[in-house]
Amino acid sequence: MSTLLPCVVSVEDDDDLYDIIRLTLQTLPIRLYHASTGLEAVDLIRQQKEVDLIILDIMLPDINGWNVLKQVIANGTTPKAIIVLTAQTGATHRVIAHLQEVTAYMTKPFKPSDLREKVIEILRIPPSHGAINP
Repeated sequence: MSTLLPCVVSVEDDDDLYDIIRLTLQTLPIRLYHASTGLEAVDLIRQQKEVDLIILDIMLPDINGWNVLKQVIANGTTPKAIIVLTAQTGATHRVIAHLQEVTAYMTKPFKPSDLREKVIEILRIPPSHGAINP
C-alpha cells in the first residue's frame, strides 16, 4: 500500500495563473508539480510512477493540451483524472474533452475556490484535510 500523497501535475504557461493554482492548493495533502510547456509536461509526467490528477491548459506555447494527453497515454501513463482549465469556451473543445474522458472542464477566468473544491472531490480528500485554516 502506497503512503505517498496524491500526485497532481499542473500544466500552465502563465506564471501568474500557476501561482494562483499553487496558492489555492498549497494546504491540501498533495504533491504538486508544474510544467509550463506541453513537452515539459510530457517529460514530467513520464518521470512520475503514477499521476492522480492533471490540471491541463489547452493553449500552450509548443503543443496543445490535447496533444499532451495523447503523448502521455502513448508513453504508457494514464492519469486517473484530468481537469481542463482553459480559456476555450466553445462547444468543440467541450466535445473533445468529453471524448478524451476529461473529469472536469473549467473555463478561465475561474474561481480558485471552485478549483479547490473540484480537486478535493476528485481526489476524495477528507473534509478535515480540505478545510482552509482560519
